[in-house]
This record gives sequence, C-alpha cells and structure tokens, in this order.
Amino acid sequence: MSYNKIILIGNLGRDPEMRHLDNQKVVATFSLATNETTTDKNGEKRTETEWFNIEMWDNQAKIAERYLKKGSQVYIEGKLKTETWKDKEGIEKSRLKVRVQNFTLLGGTKNNNEGGAPMPPSNGSTTNTVTPTQNDSLSDDLPF
Repeated sequence: MSYNKIILIGNLGRDPEMRHLDNQKVVATFSLATNETTTDKNGEKRTETEWFNIEMWDNQAKIAERYLKKGSQVYIEGKLKTETWKDKEGIEKSRLKVRVQNFTLLGGTKNNNEGGAPMPPSNGSTTNTVTPTQNDSLSDDLPF
C-alpha cells in the first residue's frame, strides 16, 4: 500500500495565474510559502522559507481566482505530482507540484488583510473550507 498526501499552511507568493483550456477546464497556479522559525545554538532566531508550486482545477480554480490574492493565508490538502517537459534544447526537466484536493481560506493576508481579497461570508465561522465536487457550480451560493 502507498499513500500520497501533503498538508500545507502558508501564504500565496503571487496572485493565482488562470488558464482556460480548450476542453472547458480551468486551472489556477500560484506559489505558496511556508515559514518555520527555529532558534540556533547561539539563541538567534532563524526563519526558513520553503516554496511550493500549487495547482487547482475547475471550481477550486474559480474560487481561488475570486478570493485568493498575493499574501492570502490558506490551508491546503493535496498530493504531490511530478511535472516533466523538454526545454528548447530538448533537455528533459521536471518539477514537483502540489495538486490541491481541498483547501480552507484562513482569513486575511500576511499584512493583516491589507491589499488582500475580501473574504466571503462565513456564517460566523473564522474559516471557510472548500471541497467542491464536479457537480458544484460557482455562483452566489458558494459552498461556504
């Protein structure tokens, strides 16, 4: 048995980039930064940042386009995928990306929601979980 799952909490490094494909599919891609602060043996705090390439499809992509902006904080569950291609010289390249299975908007941005997208109504909740299915549609009745 094997299992491929990743959980991340971080901030968007850029606004989602949207692509509309010929087969009516929509994909959103963006970078996500996670930070870990540690204290070294001299007592100095150090922050290490890891960057992840994120990919969302269809209804999740449409929701990301509407609500996620650079700096937005988000909880993501997904799986790791390896993308391979050949560059102009014919050399094979690859990179790791996270394909989102569901995500939760955590409210605001790193800069206290300055410049961030307004959050959708949350019915008193501080977070909004998004797990659209193929039958979901993006309308005024968002799933949160």
